[in-house]
Amino acid sequence: MKGKHVQKTEKNPLHAIFGARSVAFVGASNNPTTMGTTQMLLTLRGGFKGPVIPVHPREKTVLGQKAYARLTDIPQDVDLAVLIVPTRAALDVVKDAIAKGIKHLVITTAGFRETGAEGRALEKELKRITSEAGVRFVGPNCIGVLNTATGLNTTFQPYRHGPGPLGLASQSGTFITQTLDLLKRWGIGLSKGISIGNATNIDLADALEFFAEDPATKAVGLYIEGIDEGRRFLEAAKHCTAIKPVVALYAGGSEGGARAGASHTGAMAGPDKLYDGMFKQAGIIRAPTLADLYQWGWALATQPVPRGRNIAILTHSGGPATTMADATTRYGLHLPRFHGELLERIRALIPKTGSAANPIDLTFSMDPKLLAETLPELLLSSDEIDGLLIHGIQGSSFFEDLKEVAGNLLQMEVDQVISLTEHVVQPLLKMPERFGKPILTSSFFDRRDNLVRLLQDNFIPVFDMPERSVAAMAAMVQYAQVQKRNAL
Repeated sequence: MKGKHVQKTEKNPLHAIFGARSVAFVGASNNPTTMGTTQMLLTLRGGFKGPVIPVHPREKTVLGQKAYARLTDIPQDVDLAVLIVPTRAALDVVKDAIAKGIKHLVITTAGFRETGAEGRALEKELKRITSEAGVRFVGPNCIGVLNTATGLNTTFQPYRHGPGPLGLASQSGTFITQTLDLLKRWGIGLSKGISIGNATNIDLADALEFFAEDPATKAVGLYIEGIDEGRRFLEAAKHCTAIKPVVALYAGGSEGGARAGASHTGAMAGPDKLYDGMFKQAGIIRAPTLADLYQWGWALATQPVPRGRNIAILTHSGGPATTMADATTRYGLHLPRFHGELLERIRALIPKTGSAANPIDLTFSMDPKLLAETLPELLLSSDEIDGLLIHGIQGSSFFEDLKEVAGNLLQMEVDQVISLTEHVVQPLLKMPERFGKPILTSSFFDRRDNLVRLLQDNFIPVFDMPERSVAAMAAMVQYAQVQKRNAL
């Protein structure tokens, strides 16, 4: 049976928040070292097309924009207000927002339930006055939201990569702000991100419901320290996983993790086994590390789901071939040995020193088409294979190193090599869609290599370690099982 979902009469508030056409920043100033100023600058310079309005009690102009002393002084309508004010002033600013008719807020301000009894009382009052006014908000104690398509960015770091199909919801602001540069280096593009903080009003269930409906999001990543309303979360998660993959990292299952989460966002942690069971029931893929959360989510967001667990490995070296083959066993994948016509066709293509079984090891070959076109097409067209792992596609980095060593002995210029290698790899970029099967790759070179960059920018994941690609493929196979279960 497919995931059921109770029909809601209210539209998910995150549609209005992510889709805001005008934003007011309460707490931005001309001091570039403050959080509010940084958040406003990121939105101003991130390509946001609508009005970006500063609110400051004394400044007449902030960052070149006309400033207003209070939200109620702004003459035009405001879709979203972002609050970065001292805790003691937060409720008064919220009341101004209500008086202005602003229905959606991001409350970055901290100092609520995570700080103790006084903070809990303050948060209770915040919840009361917003509920009575029909105001929906993200936070408090959060970084807020990121929409890569519109340039709305209330985080603390610039987003410099292109929009992608992975959505993130996190109980840590750091994991959707300080990680942005890392995700760019890994070639991972986000659709949207939300740091929910204390989740007083909008929580992880709201985020899951939104991402299930968001056409720009193809897979969802969750960072969780604790869930207050388990039943509602489970319902939202079942609904979302019936439509698209969800990967989660839960960090509150240990005594230390639970204690840290309580002081961080006031999150209600629970035993690790309880969350493990809830994830399995909901169809959520559980990631053991933060790197896996991002990388598995990216693979699931960009590649077709494998029909089975039969995987082919294609490499240019014995070491990666062996480590990947070993990892397939540990992750429960199947590495079928090739036989008959397929085996003979592979043998006819590869060097005599190579191995034609599975993994296919080319040893040393200077023919880039073998690794990036001829053999992938042969393998993916076979009914014996459900997914393909490739290690070692590289272009400019290898030839730049060779040029440094060979000097004038190497007649071909690096620019010529770049053009040639990119032409060779072009067919591979279309193979996942053409065959309906996933391709995951790995390389010890990063985005400075033209082919790594080309693969990543065309949504073919490139992992920095061979075994990580195997782990991601196993996560994809696990989600295939979720799909089969939902179809029953």
